[in-house]
Amino acid sequence: MKKQIRVILEYILAMLVIILLVISIAGVVVVKFYGEELQEYVMDQVNERLDTKVDVEEVSVKVFYKFPSTSIVLSNITVWSSHNFNRDEFKEIGADTLLTAETVSVSFNLLGMIRKKFIIKQVEIRNGSIYILTDSNGDVNYKTVSKKKHGGDHERDVDISQFRLNNFNIHLINQAKQLTAEGWLDFLDLNGKFSKRNTLVKGSVKGSVEDISNKGILYASNREIGARLNMDVQDSVFTIKAGQLQIDRITADVDGRFHVLADNGVELNLIAAARDLQIHEVLDLLPSELSKPLQEIRGTGILQVYTRITGPATSMLTPCIEADFETSDANLFWERVPFSLKNLNLAGTYSNGGAFNPVTTKLTIETISAVIGKDHLTGKGQIHNFYDPDFFFELKGDLHPEQWIGWYNSIPIHRATGNVITDIKVSGSYDRLKPRGQKFLAFDVAGGITLEDVMVAITRDGIPFENLNGSVSIDNDFWEPSFSGNFGSSDFTIAGTGLNLISFLLDRKENLVASATFRSDYFDLREVLNQLPHESSGKNAIVMFPEKLDLRLNFIINDFIKDQLVAQNVRGVVLYDAPFFFVDSLNMQTMDGTLRGSFGMAQDSEKSIFTSVDASLYSLDIQQLFKAFNNFGQTQVTHEHLKGTITGTSVFSAEFDPSFSILPGSILSENVITIQDGELNGFSPIMALSRFIEVDELSNIRFKTLENNVLIRNSQVIIPMMDIQSNALNLTASGTHEFNNRYDYRLKLKLSEILYSKARGARNSEFEVAEDASDTRTLFLKIIDDGSGANVEIDREKAAEKIREDLRNERSELKKILSEELGLFKHDDEQLQNSKNNDQDEVFRFEFADETDSSSNGSKIKEKGRWRKNRSKTDTLENKPATEFVIDE
Repeated sequence: MKKQIRVILEYILAMLVIILLVISIAGVVVVKFYGEELQEYVMDQVNERLDTKVDVEEVSVKVFYKFPSTSIVLSNITVWSSHNFNRDEFKEIGADTLLTAETVSVSFNLLGMIRKKFIIKQVEIRNGSIYILTDSNGDVNYKTVSKKKHGGDHERDVDISQFRLNNFNIHLINQAKQLTAEGWLDFLDLNGKFSKRNTLVKGSVKGSVEDISNKGILYASNREIGARLNMDVQDSVFTIKAGQLQIDRITADVDGRFHVLADNGVELNLIAAARDLQIHEVLDLLPSELSKPLQEIRGTGILQVYTRITGPATSMLTPCIEADFETSDANLFWERVPFSLKNLNLAGTYSNGGAFNPVTTKLTIETISAVIGKDHLTGKGQIHNFYDPDFFFELKGDLHPEQWIGWYNSIPIHRATGNVITDIKVSGSYDRLKPRGQKFLAFDVAGGITLEDVMVAITRDGIPFENLNGSVSIDNDFWEPSFSGNFGSSDFTIAGTGLNLISFLLDRKENLVASATFRSDYFDLREVLNQLPHESSGKNAIVMFPEKLDLRLNFIINDFIKDQLVAQNVRGVVLYDAPFFFVDSLNMQTMDGTLRGSFGMAQDSEKSIFTSVDASLYSLDIQQLFKAFNNFGQTQVTHEHLKGTITGTSVFSAEFDPSFSILPGSILSENVITIQDGELNGFSPIMALSRFIEVDELSNIRFKTLENNVLIRNSQVIIPMMDIQSNALNLTASGTHEFNNRYDYRLKLKLSEILYSKARGARNSEFEVAEDASDTRTLFLKIIDDGSGANVEIDREKAAEKIREDLRNERSELKKILSEELGLFKHDDEQLQNSKNNDQDEVFRFEFADETDSSSNGSKIKEKGRWRKNRSKTDTLENKPATEFVIDE
């Protein structure tokens, strides 16, 4: 049995070999006799059907090239571009060429050649390039087919059943549409009876797109393409049945038809449906500038895409491309984000606007909903004009900030809890050509944010904002907050308006402008100051004033505290224009009195802080005042030394270092004060008078009223001369007290004050010393401490000055008496001035009697008076006085 089968196979093989040999011999014979005529026929067909120049390097007839068909092979062929075409617009690529190919083979039926009928069965073009060019007027370089000439002996039958392109580089440039494309064609196969008006054509194509760009926007790059088509052809109408189109990993079913127009255009009406796709596969259909950042997205879920391509496709016109897409219950994962989208439901559309033009392209998300961790989001949006994009998004959600802080360390918040309900609409425009950080030309936000029991901690160890409840309404760059909360032990309610919120958050150079009203039942300013932005610098923290802020805040605080300062019913206005901070119209009830004034603060480029205070004090407790303001930066006269109530005005300025520590040498203050019911306790300069007055009295000096103008500058307190009426003694005092506790006080007091106080304080005294109100004897003392301790000395300078003053007064008095009694010194300047001052005084004339006074002194005075009265007007030797009175100046 096996032997019989082997014999049969040998016979069959022998028959096939014989047939092949016969066909080969027949082919060689036909080529021998009809080869030249066959070549002439092929060239006639080329010249007859193409209205352009064709260059062929070599034409040969081959029997076995496409065996059993006989082939004419044209080697190194070049087809030139059509005539009506502006080549000057394509100088860089050589616009004269339409096609170049290594070989073009035309295969003929062998039996037809034997009957002298040259019937073309196959055309194959291999290894070349095609340049499809359109100038700005819409003229093309591929309009090369001429009208067929009918009749004549040379008319031949053309029955092409297969057309194939292999290994071609394709270049497309359309200046009218600003469209460029480049790709590689592995093969294109078309099979059918092309010579018939009604036929069935099957086709397949495979290749790749290197890039497609329109108006400088890259739409696609490095994508594999492929297609399988079955088409019914009726004249120039092609109907696609059960076709398939593949782009990368996406496969779509294609149906519809297209009509090849006489003017080389095509009227399209095609539908492509891609079903059961993964979402990340569809993202590749978007323009690459949008899809590139999303290419790493992976996930699960089913996505449906339905695409329609309708309208004419010509050198000037592009068909309308529209797509609908939707998915349900999908899950997405992206390596660039730390979270995933779950239960994603999405529906939207895509359209090129009818011109395959990025200016008219639109991507619309009609509905979207998803779950992100604990958050549920819904929204919609649109991107229009991919060349110069403008966008719109609407987002609603119930957000939990704690999970976002855990996902993103860049958020400037350490921890947060609560719910943030958003209803935000975002719109704007985007310039893709600008540098990074400047691409957003406009960015508008409208809607609102609602806070429900939110807690926010800015730093790890900082005090958090707690119990934040309220809302923020936003309209473009105008926002209107209204919320309440707690900060440490403080509570607050804020309501107001603001501008430039979005620009401020995007770190633009525009300031955040806001005006609001702040209310609080209890507010601790120290807690707030400790939370200001700062930098580490050694042991202390550097206080940094916030930048890009322009704020106005009206504040109403029932109970206010800052360190030792406690106040009630605090009212005023805070103005902040970085780096200037100003408090105006300040009014508060504090220290058992009332304080009004203003406060200013500024920080320079070296981070130093300058402050100024202008205050009016009404019946403040002086001890609480010194304690609240940390004794104004000095330790000499502190709250431990003082008691009483103070009324007056105070102007204060000082400089602080970056850690907000005061620089004593910068303190400058002028204080016009009145102290009522005051006490000075344990003040070391006064205690130095202990050898004159009992210590108990000096340690607690009480006085009813004290008025003065105290100046602080150059690290010292300057006290002008003032009168002190106290329980210990009455005196006049002045002096200076430096911040290093060195001082120089000058005292002026009556000697009787010391004697009386000394005697009063002496023990077992047998005598009482009575005060003499007429006692004018004055004692000048100075109390100094140069660092070696307090010392009391006689103030010789003041004493000498007092003596000189007394002598001047006595001399003036003596001149006055002599002038009045004896008529001397009438021309003295001092007496003339006194006489002028007394011009309005009543003039008295004294008459002296002749009787002598019982006293000798009286007699002398009468004699002087008579002598003066009877004195001759003209001096002579007889009446000239024997003695002349002279007062030595």
